[in-house]
Amino acid sequence: MIFFGVDLSKINWGLILYVIASIFGMVYGVQRIYQTGQVRATIFAVGGILVLVYFGFRWFGDSIVKPKRWPPVINMCPDYLTYIPRLPGCIDMLGVTTGSAGLVKTLPSDILTLQKSNSNKVFEYTSEHVKDAKQASDLQVICDRCHAAGVTWEGIYDGDVCVGIARKQQDNDEKEKSCLVSA
Repeated sequence: MIFFGVDLSKINWGLILYVIASIFGMVYGVQRIYQTGQVRATIFAVGGILVLVYFGFRWFGDSIVKPKRWPPVINMCPDYLTYIPRLPGCIDMLGVTTGSAGLVKTLPSDILTLQKSNSNKVFEYTSEHVKDAKQASDLQVICDRCHAAGVTWEGIYDGDVCVGIARKQQDNDEKEKSCLVSA
């Protein structure tokens, strides 16, 4: 269920409950100790916050600190290319590609007559192809096309190295480790 653009099924409800209980506990504790002195209440508040932050990171640290994957989002097209849903594919409308075999700049008037099979104007891979890639060899094909087209793609191909392959291999290694641990 999505409420105000937030997917409620993906919220860490334990963390939310911990934060709310911590706030109420701190307010109640400081209020009770304040009657015995302002300095004691301040020391209690500082110590309590340190303890709550320590246990918060200890119990919920993985979901707070590090994202599951990096980059968290892969762009639909390589850098500075424009996605055309009709094809589906990406085109260079700015003329940013490099190399002799790079993509040819496409004018807005050419978009309606463009065909996906025109590989010198259309980059056929999108983020869906990257998500569907199961092995490093699948990503190598995409990186080779990026190199041939003279484009970079953040999180996939940086112009020299296919960084997506290293990420895919790291994800596969982590899956194998989790399988070995749980077995």
